[in-house]
Amino acid sequence: KKAAMKKVIKQIDDHIRDGKDYEGKVYISMSACEEDAKQMASMIEKELPNMDGKVLINSIGTVIGSHTGPGTVAIFFWGDERED
Repeated sequence: KKAAMKKVIKQIDDHIRDGKDYEGKVYISMSACEEDAKQMASMIEKELPNMDGKVLINSIGTVIGSHTGPGTVAIFFWGDERED
């Protein structure tokens, strides 16, 4: 799990707008895995010291959660422009 979390942090570093200088918000939505979400939030906050406040953690609703299942962690931030 730690290796997967590090890979996610790498993906964020690769795609977040303004790189380590990012000053926007970061959000996490999770399903029945609050400790994992808190650990990811802590890792993100260390990587992005200039972001606007702390990472905000919310629960995934029942409709999405019933499709993704427990243990889902989704991270949202302003990223680079997507190319087709």
